[in-house]
Amino acid sequence: MEAEERKTAMSHDEMQDYWETLCSFTGEDIPNEVNQLMAKIRYPRFLYKYRAVNNNNLDALRSNKLFFSKASSYDDPFDTFLHIDVEKIRQEFDSNYSSPEALAALANGMKETFQNQPGVPQEFIQQVTTVEGLKQLFADGITKQFLSYVLTLRSKIQDEILSICLSENGFNESLWLKYADMHKGFCLMYDLNDSDSFHCGKQSKCVNCGVYKGGTRIYPVYYSNESHDATDLLKLVMAQEVAQRLGGSLPESIQKDLKPLSWEIERNSLIKKECHKYDEEWRMIANAKMKLPAMIEWVPKGVIIGLRTSQVDKNLIISMAKEAGVKNIYQSYIDETNSLNAYLLTDV
Repeated sequence: MEAEERKTAMSHDEMQDYWETLCSFTGEDIPNEVNQLMAKIRYPRFLYKYRAVNNNNLDALRSNKLFFSKASSYDDPFDTFLHIDVEKIRQEFDSNYSSPEALAALANGMKETFQNQPGVPQEFIQQVTTVEGLKQLFADGITKQFLSYVLTLRSKIQDEILSICLSENGFNESLWLKYADMHKGFCLMYDLNDSDSFHCGKQSKCVNCGVYKGGTRIYPVYYSNESHDATDLLKLVMAQEVAQRLGGSLPESIQKDLKPLSWEIERNSLIKKECHKYDEEWRMIANAKMKLPAMIEWVPKGVIIGLRTSQVDKNLIISMAKEAGVKNIYQSYIDETNSLNAYLLTDV
């Protein structure tokens, strides 16, 4: 393939600058922050999606669909894993019992919270709205129970983060092994310079689509062994969940702090451990809550057939690609430099 099609995008220093810029945002001026971040990103010409040959992937090829996945379903359990400062949460929780004044304030807050909750058992209300009742809960180990509950929210947050993962390298041997069935599958090639190939927002059915309304920005993944602290995001989600269960009747002192944490989803989704850096990954993150299946429609510029793809599967891929309007079909091979490469098939 041509050299232009194999260029990498951003250097280490550029990636570092991009990540530090993302982490610096406060959310006070989102449009300006978006412009700042986009200015830090140097996009490659092409992005790639590796696929095994199966009915779902062939149908997605035929219909030009790319499906969003939940972060909780990623094959890597540490991907979009929320790193929580458990000790910080423990200390904040235990501070409610640090003095008689703190206990009294907590009891008053509980009264305000539960006074208009007829569905809550009276026995529970009596316990959490008195100083003596709260002391007993603390003695019975409520801190441990609370922390166990807090950590279950990790998966809840992951369930709501949707993204499409791509790579800037169509000749990544590890990805061919892992996601294209050991070179027996195919790789889709998307041209970021071809706006006509991107169908989202250009059809009547797009009017009510969350993807179109929320935007479809693509970001590079930053690789580091230093994790992003997601403690504040987890605390926000916990407060929102409690408010939802109680019909929004939280104390005003808590309600005023329930403000969205801008860019936290991106900061948690766009950092992975250093050992994954050879994936050269980019992500499209959904900016709206959606029910699955959620998708975009994007016509690939080309499809690369694997080294070991059988003739039967090769014929299926070519047939689906033609139906989808894909103009360039490549066959991968090992070139004279012993590197993975591809040549254009002219007789299909």
